Formats: sequence, C-alpha cells, structure tokens
Amino acid sequence: MLKQTIALLLCTALATTGCASARGPRAAQAPRQGSGQTPAAPVDTATMSEYVQKLPAGSRVRVEGSNGQLIKGTLMKATPDEIVVQKNTRNPETPVTIPTAQIARVTLDSGSSTGKTVGIAVATGVGATFGVLLLLAALLGGD
Repeated sequence: MLKQTIALLLCTALATTGCASARGPRAAQAPRQGSGQTPAAPVDTATMSEYVQKLPAGSRVRVEGSNGQLIKGTLMKATPDEIVVQKNTRNPETPVTIPTAQIARVTLDSGSSTGKTVGIAVATGVGATFGVLLLLAALLGGD
C-alpha cells in the first residue's frame, strides 16, 4: 500500500510541474508603442558607435532598434555611422544596414552549441527512463 501511495504522489508531482521552458519568456520585452509603458532612455550614438566598432566582424549579435525591431544575425561591418548585419534566415537575404542612431541595444548572441544540446537531451532521456523504472518497481513490487 505504501509503494502505491508513493507511486501516485510521484505521478502527480511529475504531471503538475510541467515543462520548465513553457513558463514564458525569460528576457525583458521591449515596450510596445501605445502600451502605456515609458520608453527607454535615448542611447548616446557616439558610445554605441564606439562599442559596436570594437566588436569583431563575424560576431553573432542581437540588435534591438529604437522602434522595437529585433534583428539577429552576423555583424559584417561597423562604421561610426552605421552597422551592417547579415540576418540569420533560412533563405539568403541581402545584409541589412542599420544607422547607429536607430540602435537601442546590441548584445552578443552566444547561442547554444550542438554538444550542449545533445548532452541535455541524453540526460533528460536517462532521467525519464529511471523515473519510469522507479514507478514500475513501486507498482509491481511485492509487499
């Protein structure tokens, strides 16, 4: 009887926790126009230009525009007045030129490595397998 109760509690706990990635976005969202939120403070274009010029060409970047537009891609060129970004898309597109005055934020996008993703998948599979085996042992085990 005790094993069946433990198995029932484990099943309930697994069913109610859900997936950790399904809880919504973890990053702060840019305020939308007309949403009542105050817009971010204006960015100093000289400082932004200096920062972007120090980034090496070929870096994966996330560029957030002052209008809320988000561009993920590879930095191709940075000048004092503008940057050129090749978007990460399935179909090839021409590089996008963005004036420095229209940039709100530029961050390096580290992404996820294939090895890390495979490791997480293997660990999840092993954990799920042991969980199912534990439940079966609890349900089918003799008293």
